Amino acid sequence: MSLVKGPFKFKWGANTLNNVSEISVDYTVDTSDTTTLDGNKFTVQTGMSATVTFTLLENDIASLATVLPQFHVANGETLSTGETVTNPQGAIDVVAASCSSTEIYNPLDIWACGPAGDSQVLRLVNARTQIDSIDVADGLRTVAIMFVGEPQGGDAVVQFLNSSETFVS
Repeated sequence: MSLVKGPFKFKWGANTLNNVSEISVDYTVDTSDTTTLDGNKFTVQTGMSATVTFTLLENDIASLATVLPQFHVANGETLSTGETVTNPQGAIDVVAASCSSTEIYNPLDIWACGPAGDSQVLRLVNARTQIDSIDVADGLRTVAIMFVGEPQGGDAVVQFLNSSETFVS
């Protein structure tokens, strides 16, 4: 038996996430109980879902643009309130979904430390992002980002993998 230990590294698609202060994983399985006429009871799995929420200490515009690309407005473009963005990093404009909005999906990989070929990875398959909360306290702003797994039909919700890449601190 091997313990899977950190420090952990986090990647959403090609983007590495830094300075994560907290992580919360929520995995849920829905079931339905059916009783037969002869008195047997069966529990049938009807669905499953998974989300992972990170609290990011690193939450400047450039960092948020990597995890919230659907809300990133590039330099020279217009915000929903009419202002033109003049910062080279752009801006984050959190707008409710509309017919023209596009969700962006990537795998979310949580890497444990380990040698090449034996780095343990927990993967949330086909994850999109949304802001879960924003906190300003004790002189520090943190942003909690929720990664919502929405796999294609027949695909896994979560996977446990060995990777050929190595992340060591």
